[in-house]
Order: sequence, then structure tokens, then C-alpha cells
Amino acid sequence: MAVKLIQYWNPIHDRQARFDRFLTDEYVPRISDAGLMRIVGTWHVASGEGPYFIAEGVAESVQEIEALITRPDYLDLKARLLALVRDYHSKLLAPTGRVTARPVEIERGYKFNQHFNIDSAQYYEFDRFLDREYLPAVEQMGLAMVGDWRVRVGATPHVVSECRAEALETIGLVLENAAFRRLTLSLLDLVSDYGCKILVPSGHVNRN
Repeated sequence: MAVKLIQYWNPIHDRQARFDRFLTDEYVPRISDAGLMRIVGTWHVASGEGPYFIAEGVAESVQEIEALITRPDYLDLKARLLALVRDYHSKLLAPTGRVTARPVEIERGYKFNQHFNIDSAQYYEFDRFLDREYLPAVEQMGLAMVGDWRVRVGATPHVVSECRAEALETIGLVLENAAFRRLTLSLLDLVSDYGCKILVPSGHVNRN
């Protein structure tokens, strides 16, 4: 069962060039060389709450993530990263099983991510809504549902839902679509603490 480690931060402005070199030349390749997790995407938040930068890593199990983050060489990498960024935090995600994961080596395109808590009294209604209404509709509009995750370790909200599009324009057209707005209003009746982000590739891993 694949799991995902999401790391968020804001690069320090006057250290941006050092940050770019470090992330591309050391942080990403050295994590890959460890063989426990691969960085599949690095993103800027084009719209939505920060922090501004997101890095996504995928591993085969929670145990592999735990093995990675306790290695001395990873602790050194993280300490050096923290000297170049502010507002760092992370989340460990596991699949909910509601959506078939689409594993890739590198995340391409653009992403529209939503995060929320499912109201416990509406849990089964939420499942029905997602399966019968939401997923078919967003796929027809041009968004591919590529992940649905629960937060195993990290701050709420507890659910992260990921959609991807080949073009940024596609996400904009979906958000302007009256049918999508109606779907979102129906979703909001079933969840709380809703938020969303539009992500564009940062160029450190996933160049379009």
C-alpha cells in the first residue's frame, strides 16, 4: 500500500538561489538514492492557503518512511533544508480506498487539491455522493481524480483529495463551471473545515 509524505514550507527570499541548488542537486537525488522514498512532485501554490512550496514523496509503506526519516543522512539533509526555509511542516498520508491510486514516477501537469473533514454522521452519504455523483462529474469535466488520502500523522483536515489536469486552463474552466459549483455546494453539506489549492510545477522535479 503506497503512502505519501507531504512537506510544506516557504523558501527564505534571500536564500532562494541556494535553496534551488540544494533541492535539485542534493535533497531530491539523495532521498532517491536511499531507496526508501521517491520525490514525485514539487509544487508552488498558485491559489489557496500556504505555505507556498510543497514537495511530495511516495513510499511503499509507513515503515519505509519511518526508516528514511530516522537515517542520519536524512536528518542532515533536513537540517540543511531548514536553514533555507521557514514555516516547515509535514503530513503522512495513507490512501482511503475510495479512489484507485494512479502511481507515477513523476507528477506531471497541474493539480487541484481539496482538504476537509468528513462529518461523522454523513460518512456513508459522503461515500455514495463521491462514487455516484462527484467522481463521474469531475472526470467528465476534464479533471482526473488521482488520489484520496487520510492524514495518518499531521494536522487536520484529515482528508486530502487530489485532481490533476494537463493544462492549468482546464482547472480554471472547471472552477467556473456552474455544475461544478453545485457539486461543491453538495460536498460542503457533507464536510467541514474545507479548503483547496491550485498547484503548479516548481521546476525542481516536474518540469512541464
